[in-house]
Amino acid sequence: AFLSLRVGGELAGVLGWQVENLVSRTVDIDLRPDVAPADVLPALIEEMERSSRNLQCEAALVFVSPNIAEAPFWAKLGYEARVPQSLGVSAWQEAALESKPPGSMLLFKQLRVDRVLRPI
Repeated sequence: AFLSLRVGGELAGVLGWQVENLVSRTVDIDLRPDVAPADVLPALIEEMERSSRNLQCEAALVFVSPNIAEAPFWAKLGYEARVPQSLGVSAWQEAALESKPPGSMLLFKQLRVDRVLRPI
């Protein structure tokens, strides 16, 4: 899926994401160069999370450049920098390892406390 955000009538950012095995992950984040990430990413991420929760996702994985990963708004959104091996759940680790672009940082947020262990 793709989410787009318009600011003042102009496209400010696009977020591409997918859900597989109850894991939501970003596949593309493209922001206009003159727009601060803190001005658009929180709204895009919150909408991705809302849609992911509707799909019963257990976790959200966001891949960003190191300079964007250091922004303080990630902590306010409940994300933390992690390495795939630290995720603890094999489906989450596999999703992170197969999706993480080279040079990016993984930001992780658990969306559900209860794990889905049987087909829904």
